Amino acid sequence: QDSAVTFLDTPGHAAFRSMRESGTHAADVIVLVVAADDGVSPQTIEILNFYKSIVKEAGGGAISLVVAMTKIDKPGIDADEAEQRIEYQLLEHGIMTENMAAGTSDEPEYGPPVQLFRVSGMTGEGLDDLVEGLVLQSEIMDLRADEKARGEGIVMDARIEKGLGVVADCIVRWGSMSRGDVVVSGLNMGKIKVLKDVNDKTLKMGMPSQPVRVLGFESLPKAGDPLVCVASEDIAEKLIKRRENLMMTTGESSSPRQNTENEAEFQVTGTASKTAIMTGMAEKRYDIEDTDLQQIRIPVIIKADADGTLAAVRESLMEIGDTSTLDLLVDPVGTGIGAILNTDIALAKQSGAHIYSFGLKSLNDRNTLSLAASEGVTIHSHDVIYSLLDDAKDAFAQYMPPTPVETVHGKATIQAVFDINNKKDAERIAGLSVTDGTLYKQKADGGSKVHYRVIRDGTRISPEGETVTATSLKKVKDDADSVRRGDECGLGLSGFHDFEKGDIIECYTIEMKHSFV
Repeated sequence: QDSAVTFLDTPGHAAFRSMRESGTHAADVIVLVVAADDGVSPQTIEILNFYKSIVKEAGGGAISLVVAMTKIDKPGIDADEAEQRIEYQLLEHGIMTENMAAGTSDEPEYGPPVQLFRVSGMTGEGLDDLVEGLVLQSEIMDLRADEKARGEGIVMDARIEKGLGVVADCIVRWGSMSRGDVVVSGLNMGKIKVLKDVNDKTLKMGMPSQPVRVLGFESLPKAGDPLVCVASEDIAEKLIKRRENLMMTTGESSSPRQNTENEAEFQVTGTASKTAIMTGMAEKRYDIEDTDLQQIRIPVIIKADADGTLAAVRESLMEIGDTSTLDLLVDPVGTGIGAILNTDIALAKQSGAHIYSFGLKSLNDRNTLSLAASEGVTIHSHDVIYSLLDDAKDAFAQYMPPTPVETVHGKATIQAVFDINNKKDAERIAGLSVTDGTLYKQKADGGSKVHYRVIRDGTRISPEGETVTATSLKKVKDDADSVRRGDECGLGLSGFHDFEKGDIIECYTIEMKHSFV
C-alpha cells in the first residue's frame, strides 16, 4: 500500500529554537539528524529535551523518535566508530537505540528504544531505509485520524504576500479542511479562499498529515499556534472573544488583531498620514526626560519574510544585547513581515534605528532602498542568519564607548649600539635588523602616531605609557620614513637610551576603536 511521509525541515541555527519547537509539536515522529563527525550538538540536546518533555507529559505513544546519522561517507569517517560514539552520547541523555537495547535488559529512561539509520546526503544512501522505518514506526503507533471531522492543524509559518494577503503554511493534524471553511488560530480568523499543496497546486481538500497553504486569514496568525475549522464566522468571532476575555483575566498579553487588507493596500500605495503616525510614535518614544545614562539603548527595526523567521531574528538580536558586558538594551522600535516600506524608513530616521531585513533581498523595492540611502538610513539585508547576526554585532559596537586598541606594526633586534656626538648634543643609536613587519618614524599607514617600546629578556624596560617615540630613523645614511622586514637601520628614541645588544624593539600604535564587549 502506498504511503506518504511529510517532512518538516526546521533550521539548525540556535536562533530558530521556537521554530524547531513548533515542528516538534506538529510531528508524529521526530527524525533527529546527527552528523557522524560532530555527534550530539547543543541543538540535538534541545530537540531531545522537547521529545522527553512530550513523553513525560503524554506518554511514549504520543510521539516517536528515530535517529539519522549523516555524513557517513565523509573522508576520514569510520561509520562504525561514529555510530557507537553517538549511541553512548544519546544514552547520556536517557535515549537508547535498538542496537544497544538488544544487548541489555535495562529499560530506556524515555520512550522505547529508537531506530538509528545511516544516511548520506551526497549519494542518497540509506534514505529508502529511513522512509521505510518511518512508515513502520507509524504502523506501530497505529496513527489514525477521522477524515470526516472538522479540520484541525498547526500553523508552521505565516507571512503577507503582495497581492495575496495573509498566507499561512499549516499541517493538518485531524479531520479535513477545504475552500470556504472558516478557520481560527489564536485571535485570528478567516475564511479559506484558496487551499494549496507544497507544490503550489490548488487543492480541493487538505487531509490529515498533509501540509497545506491557506489563503484567507484576515490577520496574521502566529507560527506554532493551533488552527481549527468552525461551523460559521459567528462561532469564530465568539471563540476569539472568549479567548480575549480569558487572556484578560489571566493577565496574558497578545498583540491586537490587525486587518491586513488595509495593510496590504498601504504596502502598495503608502500614505502620508501613516508616516506621520509612525513618526509621532518615535518622537514620543524617545522624548524621555529621565534617561538612564548608564544604559546603552540600540533602536532597531526588523523586517522578515515570515512570522517564524521574524520571531527568530528578533529574539536573536535581543540576545546579542544580553551577551554584552555593558548594560545594553536592543530595542525593536518596529517589526513587520514583508518588504521594507517608506514608513519603515521614516521611523528609522526619526528613532536613529538601523533596519535589519531577513529573507527579503528580492522583495525590497528599489525606490524604497534609494529613499533609505538619501535619508541616511542603514539597511542590513541578509538571507543567512549567521551573516545577519555578525553584521548586527559590528553595528552594535558603534554604540559602545571606544576603547584603546593596540596594533604592533613591526619588530626588530638590536645588533649594535652607537654613540653619535652631534654639534648640539650626544645621541645613542640602536643598530637594528627588522625581523617582522615595518618600523615607522612618526606615523603608520593610516596616519596614526607610532610609539616604541624596548623589551629585554621578555620584560619591558622602557617607560610605561606612550612616551617613547622615534627621534631618527635612518637606512644606511639616509633618513627614512619607514623600514621593512629584512632591512637594517639605525633608530634613535626619545625617552629611552639604555640600549643593549639583543634587545627587542617594537613599533606600535594605539587607536580608539568601537568594539563589541
